[in-house]
Amino acid sequence: MGAEGREPTVSWLFFSPSGRIGRQLYLMAWLYWLCLTGFVISRMFANQDADVALALWTLALIVCALASTASIFLLTVKRLHDIGYPGAAALCLFIPVISPVMFLALCIWPGTAGKNEFGSLHNGPSG
Repeated sequence: MGAEGREPTVSWLFFSPSGRIGRQLYLMAWLYWLCLTGFVISRMFANQDADVALALWTLALIVCALASTASIFLLTVKRLHDIGYPGAAALCLFIPVISPVMFLALCIWPGTAGKNEFGSLHNGPSG
């Protein structure tokens, strides 16, 4: 959890390496970034003929790509914590052949029941 005894926040979910998250929350966070990036790309295509708008949407894509890369790395650290692995294994996301396999494994592999060395599981607002 972000801070022991307090309800985790959105900033903890997306931008903190501490704690644990379950499969569903991990997948939902990935889908959030996928949808946001897809929206920005669709706006780029819609504004192909408007130079200023295209430049602004391109800048938005760069910001979105940097934020999503950092966030997905930190989400993966928390998901690895849930299954009892060290967060450093999240570096495998940057290896092209291993990355999709790792993503699928983390979406399927159940976490540790109860507390582990990384704390309690947090699976969203209801528990």
